[in-house]
Amino acid sequence: MPIKKICYCLLFSILVLSCKKLYTNHRTILLAESILKTKPDSAQKLLLSIPQPNKLSRADFAAWCLLYTHSQYKLYQDIKSDSLIRVAVNYYDNSNLPKQSGTAYYLLGCVLQLNKHYNEAMHAYKEADDILKNTTDDNLKGLVEFEIGSLYKEDEAYEQSLILFKKSLNSFIRSKNIKYQAYAYREISDRYSQLHYPFDSIMHYSLEALKLANKAGDSINYYSILGRQGELFIENDNIRSKEYLLKSFQHNAGYKSHYAALLSYDYSKLNLPDSARYYLQLSLADTLNTKNSMTKYLAIAYVAKNRGRYNNAFDYLEKAYLMRDSTLKQSIESQLHRIDKQYDLTQKEKENAELKISRRNNIILIALLTIGILISLIIALFANSRYKRKQAEHEIEKQRMEYEIETKHMQNIQKRQLLLAKLQNKIENTLRLNQLKIGLLQQDKHDAFVEEITKQAVISEKEWQYYIDEINQLFDGRIALLSKKYTELTRADLIVISLIGLQKDITDCCSLLNMTQNTMYVRRKRIKKRIGLDTDIDLEEWIMGYIQYKPSEKLLE
Repeated sequence: MPIKKICYCLLFSILVLSCKKLYTNHRTILLAESILKTKPDSAQKLLLSIPQPNKLSRADFAAWCLLYTHSQYKLYQDIKSDSLIRVAVNYYDNSNLPKQSGTAYYLLGCVLQLNKHYNEAMHAYKEADDILKNTTDDNLKGLVEFEIGSLYKEDEAYEQSLILFKKSLNSFIRSKNIKYQAYAYREISDRYSQLHYPFDSIMHYSLEALKLANKAGDSINYYSILGRQGELFIENDNIRSKEYLLKSFQHNAGYKSHYAALLSYDYSKLNLPDSARYYLQLSLADTLNTKNSMTKYLAIAYVAKNRGRYNNAFDYLEKAYLMRDSTLKQSIESQLHRIDKQYDLTQKEKENAELKISRRNNIILIALLTIGILISLIIALFANSRYKRKQAEHEIEKQRMEYEIETKHMQNIQKRQLLLAKLQNKIENTLRLNQLKIGLLQQDKHDAFVEEITKQAVISEKEWQYYIDEINQLFDGRIALLSKKYTELTRADLIVISLIGLQKDITDCCSLLNMTQNTMYVRRKRIKKRIGLDTDIDLEEWIMGYIQYKPSEKLLE
């Protein structure tokens, strides 16, 4: 009897051992595995040096497929097929090798995600997550959790995404992987922003990400985080926002158009129109990138506002808000479409399971339908609330722009009236002077009196620039543009043009400038010649048409 028991035990042990799957003991494969983390290109060359790997033993070929796929993924190579990694998945599934099995499912998820099979990728990642609970490989756990969080993010399930990114952060902290800690902190900061968490919390995680990316020497992630911080500060600290965005613009070639639009917005807010126009032109030059259209419209609106083109500013501001509303609507429709697709996939799984446990699956089906309807209702209510809030913000901004335009108009009217009053006073003084001249008999007293009164009544050359500058501001810089375009115009010409802009006739102009009408006519002919006008063109009509604002003008001259 004891001998029988011993035989049975030995037989049972042999059967158990025969079912137990082994990892590889192939020297080249093991060597490739040892350098895969730091030198994936060298590891791949070693694996490719093995002739006909499909003729290896099942254990060796599974290990080869696992490591070769891993090297492809690390080297950012295009992996079209998942056939190789499925060899490893099938071999290690339900085995006593949880680390290899979890890695195989993780890489399967990566390959499926690269080929845009997102539902299948999520299933593979969740399998990996479940298997890796029985291991101590915190770094791999963190990678799996991070990828699940990324898929939730793509589906706009931001709460679930945030939970997974926090789990991945804890895993990376345990594995002491500071490079991936930076990515996890960055994603948490972005989810906080999307979920409208307090600004201090958003910046706390962003600053941690920035510090760790710098420590890890990951310049790509560092400048991406810096650019994101520039976007966060764009509404409340344009100086800091501009500083961060400039650094990202200089070091992140893939997002130059996006950062250029944001920089144009910042410079407009900082009242630096030349810089605003420069970066706006850079952004507008990128016609292939349509993702930043709303930012570009906002930048154009503020550039136009700074240049006094309030009608253009209002038009582009309206386009920006309409695009924001349209984007929100598309996002909601896309989210509902994804929920429907997820529901269809779940429905198929339930139909297969009903063959075994029909009653339980019917209950699950009803529960899922109820949850799906509730989620749809909540999303619809949230979307409607958000849409109304955006409409209200747009209306407030529209009213603010209208108020600024009206205020500017009133200020121009007041400036015009003040200048006209000053000039009228000069004219009246001149007329009174002429009357007083008649009563003075002694020539020396007459000349002294005339000289003194003339100083008070006539616009002197020293005063010309003041009036030119004031009238230039009144007409939105058109006098200055005229002098730049026609460089032969003198300051004396500009004062005559400025007085014509104020609709002063020849008599008033002669009184103000202490000039005879013949001299004034000669001056006007000289101005027409320097501008290049034909003799039959009326100078006053041409000047009034030039200096007044034209709504049809382009925003960027």
